[in-house]
Amino acid sequence: MHFEITHEFDAPLDALELALLSPDLGAMMVPHLASTAVASVETIEHVIQNGELRRVLRFQASAPLAMFRGYDVAREALSWEESSIYRLSDHAASWSVSPREQFRKYFSASGTCRLEAAPDGRARRIVEGDIDIKASLLSSLAGRMALVEIRKIYDAEAETLRRLSTL
Repeated sequence: MHFEITHEFDAPLDALELALLSPDLGAMMVPHLASTAVASVETIEHVIQNGELRRVLRFQASAPLAMFRGYDVAREALSWEESSIYRLSDHAASWSVSPREQFRKYFSASGTCRLEAAPDGRARRIVEGDIDIKASLLSSLAGRMALVEIRKIYDAEAETLRRLSTL
């Protein structure tokens, strides 16, 4: 299932890029995640070298998606890592999501993120990706529900970037 999410920012591209490069981005997202099932975000790796940012964020959900409520879902199934490589030269990143190893056969996601200058000194971020959920008959429904949560997480990240780009 393919998705695209665009956010506009009242900040120039260079300010938005500095916000994206912040080592505090993961920790500062947590208050904006209140409407999601995400309980914590931990920065596992944050390295800027040779014109690239390599970042790994670990997410831990506190509760499963609504469709799985009432089922005993292992805490490990509710944890994943988002790895990204952001290239300063083209203001773009590639990213992938990895659940714990024993759950990778059920879920995968990857995509790109790019920053662009917008009219009037503004900037925008475009995130594109593909998610693949293998849950037999529930795959389509699970995919749609996952997209709702993904949108909430990217909205929370956008709010954090807005805050960081205006400090």
